[in-house]
Amino acid sequence: MSSKRRTTRPADPIQIARRRAEERERERQPETWGADTQALRLPANATVTMRTDARGRVSRAQRHDVFDLFKSRGSLSAASYDAVRRLQDEIALLHRTRMSAIDYTPRVDQSRRPPDFSDSRQRAGERIDRVLSLTGPANARLLAALCDADVVLGRVPDWRATVASETGERLPDAQGARVRAACDNLAEAYAELDRGRRRAGG
Repeated sequence: MSSKRRTTRPADPIQIARRRAEERERERQPETWGADTQALRLPANATVTMRTDARGRVSRAQRHDVFDLFKSRGSLSAASYDAVRRLQDEIALLHRTRMSAIDYTPRVDQSRRPPDFSDSRQRAGERIDRVLSLTGPANARLLAALCDADVVLGRVPDWRATVASETGERLPDAQGARVRAACDNLAEAYAELDRGRRRAGG
């Protein structure tokens, strides 16, 4: 007795098109946006802390970075830590990533202003330029590199590799000292900007 081979009919192209349209429509609805909770539970995201809302959805996710590491060890002052977070907030505003606490886009856009470039984004870019110019070129390059999305999101395996690439420094203690010095200079730069703004009455 011969057995019948089971064949599966190909899916109806209209059903496939309808399913894809429904998926695209779901992606356009803001209530479906947000962090992927399953992805955040993967071992690769062990350094991410999550805060949930009343419905149990992730309302904020933040990856611990080199600045958190230094702060937890007591080797980075509160003023320096706050200065770095302030810089990252400005970068996030410039690149419209403020709502995503785990993605800080790294570079200041030096291109000509596009038509949808808002005044608040332009002012953020100007503040970033001013404060980084006050930290000095070497510190500015190091801070920009450490705030790069690949570093913050853990795609670069070790912050030390970034420090070595930017500064040429290979000794671990000296690498840490370079990061702390850059953060301290950034804190002083922000303090100077704030003093100037107060003197100007703004």
